[in-house]
Amino acid sequence: MPPTLTIDHAPHGIDHPYEPLFHERRPRDPAGGDMVVLGFLSRPGGAAKDIRVEWTRNDRPQTTIHGRAFSRGTDEGRWEVELGVVEADDVVTYRIAGTDANGNEVATPEFTFVTRRWTTATSAARLPDGRFRLRGFRGEIGPALNVERGAAGLHVVITDDSFAHHSERTLRHSERSGESHSVEREILRSAQDDEGVRAQDDERMGVPDDGGVGIAEALALPRAGGACLPLRLRWQEEAGRLTALELTGELTPEESLVGFGERFDALDQRGRAFESVVYEQYKNQGNRTYLPVPFFVSSEGYGLLVEGTARVEWDLGRSVPDRWRCVVPVSNEGTVAFRSLPGTPDAIVRAMTAVTGRPDPLPLWAYGLWMSSNEWNTQARVEREVAETVRQGIPATALVIEAWSDETTFYIWNGAEYTPKPGAGRFTLADFTFPADGPWPDPAGMTARLREQGIHLVLWQIPALKDAGAPHLQHGADTTHALESGYVLRNDDGTPYRNPFFWFNNAHIPDFTNSEATQWWMEKRRYLLDELGVDGFKTDGGEHLAGRDLRASDGRSGGELINAYPNLYIRAYHEYAKAHRGGEALTFSRAGYTGAGAYPAHWAGDENSTWEAYRRSLVAGLSASLSGVIFWGWDLAGFSDALPSVELYLRCAAAAAFCPIMQYHSEYNPRGPSRDRSPWNIAAHTGDERAIDLFRHFARVRMNLLPYIAQEATFAAENGTPLMRALLLDHPDDSVAWTIQDQFRFGRSLLVAPVVEEGATHRTLYLPEGVWIDFWGGERYTGNQWIMVEAPWDRIPVFAVAGSEIPVRLGETGRLGDDTGNGVSLTDGLTYWLAADPGTEHRGDQR
Repeated sequence: MPPTLTIDHAPHGIDHPYEPLFHERRPRDPAGGDMVVLGFLSRPGGAAKDIRVEWTRNDRPQTTIHGRAFSRGTDEGRWEVELGVVEADDVVTYRIAGTDANGNEVATPEFTFVTRRWTTATSAARLPDGRFRLRGFRGEIGPALNVERGAAGLHVVITDDSFAHHSERTLRHSERSGESHSVEREILRSAQDDEGVRAQDDERMGVPDDGGVGIAEALALPRAGGACLPLRLRWQEEAGRLTALELTGELTPEESLVGFGERFDALDQRGRAFESVVYEQYKNQGNRTYLPVPFFVSSEGYGLLVEGTARVEWDLGRSVPDRWRCVVPVSNEGTVAFRSLPGTPDAIVRAMTAVTGRPDPLPLWAYGLWMSSNEWNTQARVEREVAETVRQGIPATALVIEAWSDETTFYIWNGAEYTPKPGAGRFTLADFTFPADGPWPDPAGMTARLREQGIHLVLWQIPALKDAGAPHLQHGADTTHALESGYVLRNDDGTPYRNPFFWFNNAHIPDFTNSEATQWWMEKRRYLLDELGVDGFKTDGGEHLAGRDLRASDGRSGGELINAYPNLYIRAYHEYAKAHRGGEALTFSRAGYTGAGAYPAHWAGDENSTWEAYRRSLVAGLSASLSGVIFWGWDLAGFSDALPSVELYLRCAAAAAFCPIMQYHSEYNPRGPSRDRSPWNIAAHTGDERAIDLFRHFARVRMNLLPYIAQEATFAAENGTPLMRALLLDHPDDSVAWTIQDQFRFGRSLLVAPVVEEGATHRTLYLPEGVWIDFWGGERYTGNQWIMVEAPWDRIPVFAVAGSEIPVRLGETGRLGDDTGNGVSLTDGLTYWLAADPGTEHRGDQR
């Protein structure tokens, strides 16, 4: 009788950063001193009579270990085995075997791992070419270190070119002894032998016998004011191959660390530990993010940028309160590189964006109100909502439609009739017929009418060849062509990779490292830009990659590709749209990594309609802006579940009017009630017409500010400095400014203090050094103090730097909130508001 038992063990799982599979090895890549635990599954759960691990350690058989059962259900059994603590350089080979209910023996293939070794660098010998060779405290020879110092800071590149010799040396000793010896055993042999071998290695690698320099001398991060921060460095190797580098720096008692990409939990990440990895977290992000950047700014006058796209582990004083630590895996090229940037926070961010890329300013229409809802899934519904927007006098300039396509091809309008083409082909608008009773009877006419009303169209995209589930001739032809042409990402064994996550599960993923694949993918969308006049794409997704066994056509593996992929995907769309629509085009993206800000714009992803989510979104915007993302927004008042209260909705609208992107968006609830976040839907569900009246007011204020926003956006893009500015950027010597995460500067002249507490009628806020003029009433305040101001629903606390000239466009009354339409002319009604210092101080209520 054939075996009825299967055993499943995946040593690395899918390298999930937060939710490891039960049947993984823990840790996935053991290092010396780790306790190793093996998890595995038996199926069916009740079929296994005995599960055991048979293993060897350094070629020596070890005692068989019988599994401990956690469950023996009918569908799945869960088992665990503790191998024990392993030492550095151990070679462990194991297989999992069992006996089924019929007495048949079943076993997995053999798995092998080499335990990794950490070595602390204590000195560095200078090589003739100017590089350094790292050495450990026992004389271990480490990787090469290239250090470039300049006015812009320190650039360090570590390579593993010494490890071939390291392995050679170990092999020679093993052959001489007839046994399997680790690097550590060889280093610990007699001093005379060790010195002889080291001398041979030094001679081979050109290391002069000068005694070297201390590692702190070779690696000292420059800080503002001329001081330096000494670094501690460890390298990790596996079987003579460099696998990771660890950097450790000191933290002063009051030091703050900000940046790290779009972080939702706190602006200052001191005391936290996390991984820089792109991840789709649907709401309640915590320390997870769609858009990480391995970069930080310290209040001690320096910044650090880890280059490349590898997943970086951070411990920012959580384990050791006076130390920050990061672990960087080695790239596919065998290197680890980082930059230290000294100066003020603003100078550091500018220097960082000069390296990672800066965007062009957005087209002017992008600075107005964006509207969107997943309920707007037909042309009739879109045109009805746009007509209501116009009727209500709300000046919108952009419309995002998500539910426009068949959601299988992502380039064919839902309901369109056509004759399928070969997968290599592309469509023109004339290839489609749009039935009058279909969901989109006239996309071209709709787009033209939107443009006549000053509204620009952005269409939703996902980088996936979806598992259609049902026959779809065109999608089938496209998928077949992509697979046959090598246009999708693959696994190590050559099979096409499929998305393991719940969203677009089992989809193939296009390979944007392949120029032919990219051109093929984008050409499918050409008619949308050239013939319909679409002005951009909402480039959603990009977080569908998992596992180290992924392979792209350019040779990159999963360890680097997961973080690189969103930028590759977004860049493809951004460059293609720009080529076809010029300066009118943009992309609107959720995910990204270092350099994502060069392809604007971005939004903060999915979130609930709660006060807490509102506060977290503002934190995300500030941390993103400190990480090179200049043009950012969020789904004001939330995206899903219960509708926001009128109060929350209007407080969010007021804040969004002073953010780089102002937009509302919502999910679709097919079972009702409507979750549309349009102001009239909020008013209809609450019975409070202020949802419309005050939203209109803030949308008009937004258009009043258009000349100022365009001016400051251009400055920000050209100089690589944030548009939405944490107070610490302009007031780096003010310790209070480093603690503020619910206020910000909007451009160089305005300070914004959103109301973020339910039921508040006043706002306590901090004014940094200087003289500040109330934006609404003209009162004068002196900085370096906390004040309390009135904050009715129709007003958000905003202050201008005294003496600044702010270009605005005003209507008949000459007041903010005047209707100036949704045109994007910067000269119509142009007025310069001088934030004059009247000489009479209004101190407000002291906190």
